[in-house]
Amino acid sequence: MWNLVSAIGAFGIALAILLFAINAVRSLRQPPTAPADPWNGRTLEWRTSSPPPPHNFDAIPPVYGRDTFWREKQNLDRPPLAPPGAEADAVHLPAPSHWPIVIAVGLLIAAVGALMNVGLVIGGGLLMLVGALSFALEHHENPAHEHQMGALGIDHRKVGMWTFLGSECLFFGMLIATYIAYKGRSVVGPHPHEILNIPVTSLSTFDLLMSSLLMVLALAAVQRGDRHQSRLWLAGTAVFGLIFLGFQAYEFTTFVHEGLTLEQNLFGSSFFVLTGLHGAHVSVGVLWLLALLALDLRGRLGVADSIKVEIAGLYWHFVDIVWIVIFTLVYLVP
Repeated sequence: MWNLVSAIGAFGIALAILLFAINAVRSLRQPPTAPADPWNGRTLEWRTSSPPPPHNFDAIPPVYGRDTFWREKQNLDRPPLAPPGAEADAVHLPAPSHWPIVIAVGLLIAAVGALMNVGLVIGGGLLMLVGALSFALEHHENPAHEHQMGALGIDHRKVGMWTFLGSECLFFGMLIATYIAYKGRSVVGPHPHEILNIPVTSLSTFDLLMSSLLMVLALAAVQRGDRHQSRLWLAGTAVFGLIFLGFQAYEFTTFVHEGLTLEQNLFGSSFFVLTGLHGAHVSVGVLWLLALLALDLRGRLGVADSIKVEIAGLYWHFVDIVWIVIFTLVYLVP
């Protein structure tokens, strides 16, 4: 009996989909005849024009209750802030781009590669990197990207970077918490006190912290239009980042020779994942700085473009702050 009931239900669903498809085809073939608010609606979705613009409202409507739009029409609430279309020229939407799709495909390939093959991880990571760099630089060729100021007077790119850094705080917080939770629970060695080289890591930490100073000098040089100084400090920051990566490569190689690998024990797994992903962030930062340096050398990093260096500086300073936490908890705390 229940099989019969489910079969009847399936045919009912099929009939509903068929009616929807017929209605959709008829709607596409016939011109739109209904006004913007044909049902005398009560809620805000009926307040915009029909068909609605991509941004829905030129001016954000005031909301005083659940049925604000209906109350407006009954003259029970205050009138709207502006009639539809009054501020259409002031509305800014991001220009369309295909690069986010490329980045997503790269992320998918890298995720699949993490389960199957290291080569796929590298290939997916490179595709993500190409997509991210192209996405960041494409507005140089597209005038639609020139206006980046939001309604609050803050550059969209800066808001996006702060949002990204907020998610990165959660990401690194999880990794650091995992390291602390597994600390001292390795069944076999080597253990942290047997293998960590604090003097060498202290030098690399000093190098990374000094790179933040150079990043500040680079931003100041771009803001005042000093091309020579901006190139010098951007290159210096990138070099200091490469030096830090060199220290990290030396440290990892030494640890592997001494028997500490990703699969050796809990300490090795949590240590290499945490510090290795931080090193990957530093690598992205170095590539970002080199891209900015290339723009500067091509004469495309003027005073008006200082926001690009400022956003890169936010990322670079965040990476340095994260390393201070990692250095303290992993190397200094016994």
